[in-house]
Amino acid sequence: MQKQGLSGVWMEVELARDGAQLRVRARGSREESTSAHRLAPQLTADIHRFAAEVRGAAGRGRPLGSSLATAHELHGALLRDEIATLRARLHEAAGGEPVLLRLAISDADLKAVPWEALCEPSSAMGFWGSSPDLLPARSVTTNEPWQPREVRGAVKVLAVAPSGGATLARLEGALGERIASGEVAWREPLVGSAANLDLLRERLRVESPHVLHFLGHGRVRDGIPEIQLADAHGEEQWLPAELLGQDLKASLRGDLRLIVLEACKGAQPGAFASAAETLARSGADAVIGHLWPVDAEVARCCSEQLYRALAGRDQGRGDVARSLNQARWAILAAFDGSAEAFSPVLYLRAPRAALFDFAGRSVVEPQAAVPARGGARAVDPALERLRRRPFSLVLGDRLKSERPALDGFRDRLLKEVDRPPGAAPPGLPMSALAQRFALRCGADTLEAEFQHAFRAAAAIPPLFAALAQSLGPGVHTTLIRTPVLEQALAEHQADRRIYAIQPDRESTVVLLREAGGARWARLAGHSPSIDPEEDIVVLRLYRGFRPDEAFSPPLLTEDDYLLGFRELEKALPPESADDILDALATEPALLMGLSLHLWDHRMLLYRLFGKRPLPRRSLAVVEPEDGERELWEKGTSLPGKEGVAVIEASAEELGAWLGAGANGGRR
Repeated sequence: MQKQGLSGVWMEVELARDGAQLRVRARGSREESTSAHRLAPQLTADIHRFAAEVRGAAGRGRPLGSSLATAHELHGALLRDEIATLRARLHEAAGGEPVLLRLAISDADLKAVPWEALCEPSSAMGFWGSSPDLLPARSVTTNEPWQPREVRGAVKVLAVAPSGGATLARLEGALGERIASGEVAWREPLVGSAANLDLLRERLRVESPHVLHFLGHGRVRDGIPEIQLADAHGEEQWLPAELLGQDLKASLRGDLRLIVLEACKGAQPGAFASAAETLARSGADAVIGHLWPVDAEVARCCSEQLYRALAGRDQGRGDVARSLNQARWAILAAFDGSAEAFSPVLYLRAPRAALFDFAGRSVVEPQAAVPARGGARAVDPALERLRRRPFSLVLGDRLKSERPALDGFRDRLLKEVDRPPGAAPPGLPMSALAQRFALRCGADTLEAEFQHAFRAAAAIPPLFAALAQSLGPGVHTTLIRTPVLEQALAEHQADRRIYAIQPDRESTVVLLREAGGARWARLAGHSPSIDPEEDIVVLRLYRGFRPDEAFSPPLLTEDDYLLGFRELEKALPPESADDILDALATEPALLMGLSLHLWDHRMLLYRLFGKRPLPRRSLAVVEPEDGERELWEKGTSLPGKEGVAVIEASAEELGAWLGAGANGGRR
């Protein structure tokens, strides 16, 4: 694995106006500093001519031409005397690694200069912006904290494209190789009317991307940089970059590390700062913006090479400055030295350019899926592998089919608890809300409200029918408070003996439906001898409506979850406890309808599996919009702190997949 950017050596060059002259001084990462020197007034004037000429060459897709001499002259004027000596010492200290060149610029006119186009004397292509030894970035002053983000799998990229169309298709095509290799995870883009601030905020919250890539337009209006988004009707909406930055702050303190503004004028300075600099000040570790518009194919090349270098599996760290230098080099090589290479510039808030830490990374190539008939998505390979052998189901209560009843129940509780209005804090978890209701109105009233909201289903939803056909003998856990899983099993597994085990307040209820039987019988007295290799066992851990049509008070409140049952072993029939626990410990688990954001679900997993990791080949299914993939893959909140494989699929997709391979898990 290539060690990248590990030296942490940088040199900051401060550029400031001093009357008609330009004052230059530098400091190094080892606390070195130089005295200031000034550029001659004529050379200071040449800077603005140089900027105009480079921009003109970029507009024509041409090399610098005669401006190359000025690029040489400016390089020599800036990095001379003490600064030249400091640069040499820092390169030696870096031990062969590149040195980060931080440009500290306060003057708006100077920010519009393509400093990245300065060139080593006696060299035709030794530009700062494509150098393997010197990595230019514009530094940003901010008091926001910084640390590289640990990435254990793919780098997640969320694109925002108000206009959609060819621009978005071009970006996805540029990332195609990275997506196919598993190095980049392409999130569903926000396009057209979906590219509005409310949906962007929600997607950032649930999906936690590492990179936010804007495709569209930028402008500077009355000195204020703005970014184009859309309103709910798809009409263009211009948002000041400062307001967008404020809105993104919560995400910028999470996983989000890089913002790419693939928009004209994204790096054009306004009266105070450019959109790129403004977003960096708001907390983005790094922002890439454009000084001028570039050709579509140049933009594609830039994105392709940027993500290749940033997210490649051979990288130890995702170094954005080095990646952008490589992208500029690729543009110069592919487009005959076009000055368009110097349009993308990097604003860097962090003290280093390594945004991502890949030390514990494992990149898994997505297996090519064969399209199913009718255009449906093919069965996910991970699910295909799981259902070929026996597995245990862990079915949570957060399936979409359960949410309407939960939402109605929640509304009824909130109506009582939120008196007077505002008495209940917003966003209370269901367990906390139920706890408040029980304290105010009593546990009996809470149970009555529950029975009103949850009724035994008259028909078996397709997902449960597919699950019942796919499950074989073994131990399966349900948190669903209606007996829909047991009813589906009784219908589709009529030749199997099915046990339903429910730990109640005082004892454990064991129900049996004999093979070919028509009713559920409650077993009393001697504990049954259950054989998970032949029988289907359903653990009903959150109680509620039972398959024998009886009702047991469900787990709803915080106290219920804490005190309902503490040790699974003690809640099981003694003669069968070891066999049941052994099945849970050895069979891979299919986990669905669960959320690691819910403390009762996390606690449940520990009660099922103890402190050991979940069985090998276990698989979590999450709804695409839930944004929990990385939580499951990383495994920080799971028993044993080891992650599991994840597929993102809707209930409809999962039902179709399971239905297509029914009986695949039977012994």
